[in-house]
Amino acid sequence: MKNTKKIFSIIGLLIFLQLLFQSSIPSVKANSSISTPYYQDLDINGTYVYNVTQFGTASEWWNFTSFEGNWESNPGGQISINFTGFHDKDPNDWGNLFGDPIPWLDIEILKNNSGILTTNFTLNNRSNSEVARALALGFNYFQSGFLIPVQNLTQIKNSALNQSDPGGLFDVVGEVKVEETYNFFYIGFEQIEGGQKTYMIYDRETGILIWAKTTIFGYLLEIQSLNFTVDYDSSIKYEVAKFGGDIGWFNFTPWPENSFEGQWKTTAKGQIIVNFTGFYDKDPNDWGNVFENPIAWFDIEIIENNSGILNTNFTLSNRSNSEIAWALTLGYNNFQPGIHINSINNLTWVKKVALQEASGFVSGIAKIEETDLTLKISFEQLGDGQTTSLLYEKITGILLWTNTSFSSFLLEMVIEGYTPWESEEEGPFQPPNYFLIFLPYIVVTSISVVSIVSILAASKVNIKIRKLNKYFLIGIIATASFASFFIYATSLEVGEVNRPQETVTDLTLIVDYGNGTVKTQDDFDLTNYNTTAFNALIKWCDVEYNEFGEMGILVENIDGIQGNWRYSINGDFPGVSSNKYNLNNGDTIKWVYG
Repeated sequence: MKNTKKIFSIIGLLIFLQLLFQSSIPSVKANSSISTPYYQDLDINGTYVYNVTQFGTASEWWNFTSFEGNWESNPGGQISINFTGFHDKDPNDWGNLFGDPIPWLDIEILKNNSGILTTNFTLNNRSNSEVARALALGFNYFQSGFLIPVQNLTQIKNSALNQSDPGGLFDVVGEVKVEETYNFFYIGFEQIEGGQKTYMIYDRETGILIWAKTTIFGYLLEIQSLNFTVDYDSSIKYEVAKFGGDIGWFNFTPWPENSFEGQWKTTAKGQIIVNFTGFYDKDPNDWGNVFENPIAWFDIEIIENNSGILNTNFTLSNRSNSEIAWALTLGYNNFQPGIHINSINNLTWVKKVALQEASGFVSGIAKIEETDLTLKISFEQLGDGQTTSLLYEKITGILLWTNTSFSSFLLEMVIEGYTPWESEEEGPFQPPNYFLIFLPYIVVTSISVVSIVSILAASKVNIKIRKLNKYFLIGIIATASFASFFIYATSLEVGEVNRPQETVTDLTLIVDYGNGTVKTQDDFDLTNYNTTAFNALIKWCDVEYNEFGEMGILVENIDGIQGNWRYSINGDFPGVSSNKYNLNNGDTIKWVYG
């Protein structure tokens, strides 16, 4: 009996201590209102699910006072969260620059065991700050986690940039990159001299995290939101910056039978508005488009701006993306990506066909550039003619900006609310100073003329000189010719940028495979004029690639990793093929997967 009383006393004490401990945790579920800086239509009662595409070793979870246990997932696993409200940060929070109140949430981490999802770890009512630190969804004091405020993204951008070298408790120095597109907000952090690499993409409208990849030493986590979908119901509005020339619209009916739809035009400050109507097969009479079925179809409205008044000039219903691409010159040859690239999830294929289609009905040079969120494809026809630049959002495949011209036709338009980035170009053209160019030749000619006149004058006085006139003239002419050739030869200049060299030294090659593995080769040389960025790569790696003639090569596979590979030189991404970029001493060549 005494033992029974003792057991019940111990159980009662444990229950009392547990209740006492729970009472110290803020009861955030009581506050269901959404804090003002955050998206007001956030689904507080909804569940947000993320697929785990990469995962490293098990990790420890620490709250702001103690150890909670080990947690882990695996590729094919999931992380599920439910927002429980907005509350002040934990009093013991190690530091987070986001002001109170911040989101709090429940979290469940699941593993994939032979196709069956099983719960590995759960926690209730934890601050976004705690979750961000546990999953490494942030850096230094910028602990953005699963949700950021969207009221002032400029402030968020500046806050992230200021955390490149914050000082204080989390004095981790690194490079911070921020990019915005029509739908997304990207934040990337790379610690100097290794350590942490964290990349996060948020939905600009809601502030919800839609993708993240983060590594710290042996820890690796990559997740992708299952909740985010492209909004196919809303209109996409393009603001027209430049327009020139009326142009006819032709459908794919065999020409000329009913193929002509009419003339269309817009103006600077006009608009072009499109609405998705669905994804269907291409028109059976499509003139040719490398993109496979199904493709997007749209309604389109073209609007003029007449003295500040917007008037509809032309409308068509349910037209294929391919037809719109041909009509607006949003492509070249059989590469007709138009308003929407339906194969954006296969960037390597898109880039390959973009380069391949540089030859066809017309021949030109195709160029590919990209940022973390965008893909730019440019085409310039040889011998003048068509010039087309297209900028797409990588995740959605939506056209963000174009500047395209052909004959008298010109169209530049940009999706509403977006500012396109520009390629790095040479400075403004400076006309040559012809006086300085020809001055050495003028001097040589003047000296030669004076010498000839002097010899002829002297020969009239001295008969011996007269007998030697032809030799003096031959000598003067030969000297002048040699001097002119010397001046011409020494005036030839070879550009310092990308000048091929026989030998380059002190090179560094970095290959980031995107799975937490990074290969580094330091202090090596290249010789025999095999000194391009591509030569540096094949010296240390097994590479598969495709050749595209004068445009260069496209790397598709490095050491067995197939995907979208791009390279940088000393942190800058050149806009040329790697076998066209000649290195200089001390260059760092970095190849990145993704």
